[in-house]
Amino acid sequence: MENGEQEPFEDGDLEEDPALALQRLVDLTASRVTPVRTLRSCYRLVQELGAGTYGRVLLAQPRRGGPPVALKLLPRASASWATFLREFCVGRCVSSHPGLLSTLAPPLQSPRHYAFAQEFAPCGDLSGMLENRGLPELQLRRVGVQLAGALDFLHSRGLVHADVKPDNVLVFDRACRRIALGDFGLTRPEGCPAPAPPGPLPSAPPELCLLQPPDTLALRPELDSWGLGVLLFCAATACFPWSVALAPDPGFETFAGWLTACPQPAVPPQPWAQFSLAAQTLLRGLLALEPEKRSRPAAVLDWAGEPWVVVGARAEEEEEDFGGGGEEKGTGGEEEASLDEGSEEEEGAQMGTGS
Repeated sequence: MENGEQEPFEDGDLEEDPALALQRLVDLTASRVTPVRTLRSCYRLVQELGAGTYGRVLLAQPRRGGPPVALKLLPRASASWATFLREFCVGRCVSSHPGLLSTLAPPLQSPRHYAFAQEFAPCGDLSGMLENRGLPELQLRRVGVQLAGALDFLHSRGLVHADVKPDNVLVFDRACRRIALGDFGLTRPEGCPAPAPPGPLPSAPPELCLLQPPDTLALRPELDSWGLGVLLFCAATACFPWSVALAPDPGFETFAGWLTACPQPAVPPQPWAQFSLAAQTLLRGLLALEPEKRSRPAAVLDWAGEPWVVVGARAEEEEEDFGGGGEEKGTGGEEEASLDEGSEEEEGAQMGTGS
């Protein structure tokens, strides 16, 4: 899709039926994917930013100039054409919101990969900032408010992110004045079927953890509410509250017992006692066991002006010290990233210094 070319709907407005409108955009985009002999013809590949079963993300410098980008590569041998187009199109539709990672045109296909560029976050992802400790109070609330706005925007467009977790939150500055939710590989229109997770996931809600293949669950925004609640706990404590949201996981059983206790105990159990009353109320709403009783992500805004961590539970940090390990990723480098892709002549070759 050429720069400046108008898409069939702008600013993520998925019209009257999000699924139909998204499919129409996918069909339109399919004829506009740019074939290239090698990705190095468009980008200087600097270093790897991340890798997983989906593919790889590389820091890349456009050959035609401009700021560095995060280039997402999906192997054509394992990723379907439809999956690639849908993720690209969803990203393009929601790029107008600052809390959602911008996806850049045009999409590309080389002999071995599908690829598209996204804006580069120099401080990495949120999980990298939580290796040793939780975020300071102000940083924590900034993350919550921005994610609440991003998810509210997605939901208003009829979309469910379905993978809210620290790894998918990109950080643009050490003080978290701007963060953005990324990775739209699982994002689907509301009501689409969601399969059981491939394994225990601490961010997945109980109704999803209970699924047994081949059963599916219709995607609802409440799934993202749960993910946001778990993420806020992680951001405050630098750990997950449980391994899986099912009994007999001890962390989940402790939480479920506290949530359903009548009358409520005067002092909540650990680790929930470290949160202020405002934060406890917020988290109990986002993490309600019954999906229909969960708060919307925008509930974060109701408590944004209140302290979230009990005074004395964690030493307060000066704002200038924000970061807790969020090192900026370099944009220079002598060598290009290694990539087994390209023309037949380049097959299997290691990339040296780029030309």
